[in-house]
Amino acid sequence: MPPAPPRRFLLAIAAIFKRENDYLREWLEYHRLVGVDHFYLYDDDGGAAAAQLLAPYAEAGVVTRHAWTHLDGTRYDRATPLGQRNKNHLAFAHAARHHRREAQWLLKLDLDEFLVPVGADSVRPALLALDPRRWKGLRIPRWNFGSSGWLEKPPGLVSASYLRREALPSNHKDLANGDFLSHNRFANSAHWWHYRWWRGGRLLRAERVAALRIHHYYTKSRAEYLARQNTSGGRARTHAAFAAHDARASAVEDPSLLRFQPELEARLARASARAEERAHSAKSQPWISL
Repeated sequence: MPPAPPRRFLLAIAAIFKRENDYLREWLEYHRLVGVDHFYLYDDDGGAAAAQLLAPYAEAGVVTRHAWTHLDGTRYDRATPLGQRNKNHLAFAHAARHHRREAQWLLKLDLDEFLVPVGADSVRPALLALDPRRWKGLRIPRWNFGSSGWLEKPPGLVSASYLRREALPSNHKDLANGDFLSHNRFANSAHWWHYRWWRGGRLLRAERVAALRIHHYYTKSRAEYLARQNTSGGRARTHAAFAAHDARASAVEDPSLLRFQPELEARLARASARAEERAHSAKSQPWISL
């Protein structure tokens, strides 16, 4: 196979979000800290606050924001049976079709999921060790985390507040090599990609991926769990359902992300200061009528 042209990014994330502004900045700054180059964000929120929050990242070339509210009220915007297409699947298909030539590695991720380097401070060495001519993708194991006893939304960061998880990974997320990605027209999943079969390549299974993992903050606090719902309608919002999920996802203590907290908090403080300066500057500008 001839070598692929150089990519702008080693690693990019594709994600869709709605009503998650409280978590967005931490999620972005954490992933920048561990080595993610770029984010293709599908804004299903549609609010001014989300657009304003993302504006500095977009201007810095870190985020490509796609408005994604045009499917609201359609058949793609409701509880979907297994295998049926929804607006999340369509967002990931758009990312594959339009951005696969920009990133060597493209990861499907949600805003309650954090990509974690195991035994390292960056995810980049693990990716640079892979031969992109050989591997079409990796299935990164994912651990669900529970509430750590929080009944209401805690005052601290997500990555520092929830420190108990299930004993074994219960799912995975695909990290795809852009050289092998198809348009993903029929990839109806938030977990795996479709690849161009004629290009060959091998898929590294989750049980063989040791250097990377995903922390999935599935429940968060009880109050947050009861207030949330995913597109598929798969989470019963009852106290009994919360208790069952929380019990399964609280078997093991895992403080591994605490090592990032000092630098992450410093980055978040700087980002908040820049946002305040930006808001103050916007208010001080006189209105010019053209």
